Amino acid sequence: MERLRDPRSRAEELAPSIKPIADRVDWLAGKDPEMLVRVQGAIGVGAGTLLALGRFPRLSALLLAASLLPTLVAEHQYWAEDDPERRETERSLLLLKGGLAAALLMLATEPRRYRNLAALRRQAHDARTRAAVETRAMRRQAQAEMRQARREAARQVRRARREALRSAKAPAKIPARIPVKIKR
Repeated sequence: MERLRDPRSRAEELAPSIKPIADRVDWLAGKDPEMLVRVQGAIGVGAGTLLALGRFPRLSALLLAASLLPTLVAEHQYWAEDDPERRETERSLLLLKGGLAAALLMLATEPRRYRNLAALRRQAHDARTRAAVETRAMRRQAQAEMRQARREAARQVRRARREALRSAKAPAKIPARIPVKIKR
């Protein structure tokens, strides 16, 4: 935020490092260090907000990493420091920001794991449709099995009635007279 409000002090610090780069790169809009610091600040605020909100995470991580790389090159030149303590501090900051840039690049190139909302809705609709179709098929199958069971039960009842009628109509075969043969 401070880079957007007052970029002058930061631009004065970075002007010696930015000037040779800006002279070599023709497409760089406005070689004014103050304007470049403002652009970098705006990218940081915008992309950081988008990343925090989870909107366009790959693009915002890539923009943050890209805006961090010029700072790494221009700001933390520990090899140019004479004071050992200052050199150690600059090297630590370079490694810290380099790690941050690497993490942002990893985030920007991470494969997608989450589907968008429309795909999830479509998947849920398809699952509901499949469940409804399967439920109807199972009902039809249950109804058919029920009809078959009722028919079989009716057949068995008719058989049992016929057997009962046959056994009730048929008299016991007891001969009225038992023939006796007498041997002489």
